[in-house]
Amino acid sequence: MSSLKRLFLFAGFDRDNIIDDTVVYYIKALSVLGDVVFVTDNELSDEETKKISNIPNVLHIYASKHGEYDFGSYKRGFLWALNKNVLKNYDWVYFVNDSVYGPLYDIDPILKNLEKSGSDLVGMTESYDDNTPSHVQSWFIGFSKKVFTQKFFKDFIEKISRIPNKTSLIMKYEVGLSHTIMRHGFKSSVLVNAKDNTIYENPRFILTKGLPFVKKSAISNLRRIYFLYPYVEREELLDFITAHMKRHNITMVKNSFRDVYKLHLFGIQLLRISAKRSKYYKVYLFKYIPILKIVK
Repeated sequence: MSSLKRLFLFAGFDRDNIIDDTVVYYIKALSVLGDVVFVTDNELSDEETKKISNIPNVLHIYASKHGEYDFGSYKRGFLWALNKNVLKNYDWVYFVNDSVYGPLYDIDPILKNLEKSGSDLVGMTESYDDNTPSHVQSWFIGFSKKVFTQKFFKDFIEKISRIPNKTSLIMKYEVGLSHTIMRHGFKSSVLVNAKDNTIYENPRFILTKGLPFVKKSAISNLRRIYFLYPYVEREELLDFITAHMKRHNITMVKNSFRDVYKLHLFGIQLLRISAKRSKYYKVYLFKYIPILKIVK
């Protein structure tokens, strides 16, 4: 474990007012890497909070409906740490949420590399497309002490309020947080570039790029749960994922595309074109890198 002190502010939500086994697994993994404050946007029974209250380094649990989504939970966790005067104890503060399954394996080496990158804003993924500016995705985003002790950072967090429109929330808070920090002269570093929603549309490709998580909303696009086997260190996580999918009626999507053209050179596949009922084509560089969509 790094000698740097980390604080993870974890944002959760569960429609059934429970702490899912996948979340308990995640909290346990984070607790080895630093201290954890858990904030969920729903009520919890004492029986549920006991699932994580005895995990080492879990400092605080807040469970109450606030309607401000993940950023509302981040706000409550940050303000708790601020009011308790404990922020001074940490070198890095991370915002993380339960929108992913994982970590699939130990992320301490990944965090160490990000923290040594010379950047003060770090994360697992950078995302951008034709409609959204480049930004560090807020499901796992970290800030050095140079950032989280700044007045502008505190002001940004304190102004978080309920936004019913998800697109507006992403632009104002997720994109806005990255750009506010960078406007103040700080640089960013991430593990994986997730251009054009690749993290959602092609989770198998993202896994090959080294991302130790799978988005819950993308798991069906994995098509087979066994594609996780090469990456998972502890197989119990696969049992937890399968149970979570069953509880939420998530099923694997069958591959409705068929390959119609492949170009190989010296045994290396350079290009792949897949078709869906001859009306919709996807063009991939090598096997999994999407470069073009064609709609007839």
